[in-house]
Amino acid sequence: MTKVPEHISDADAGFVLSTLEPDQLAVAKNVSVPRRKLRGPELAILWALRLYLLFMMAVVFWQAWTAAR
Repeated sequence: MTKVPEHISDADAGFVLSTLEPDQLAVAKNVSVPRRKLRGPELAILWALRLYLLFMMAVVFWQAWTAAR
């Protein structure tokens, strides 16, 4: 009986993916990964980035609008 390692390194995973045939690789890539549950600090950072994006969009719009006048 072969012992299965608990952790597969990136090199091992890359080797396995490089040895698959095209149809096997397509099936292996089609595996869905569930969404990750985010906690407080992660959510705060994402919301800060969203607010920053909206602010910067407003700045760019304002600059384009005033430059066109």
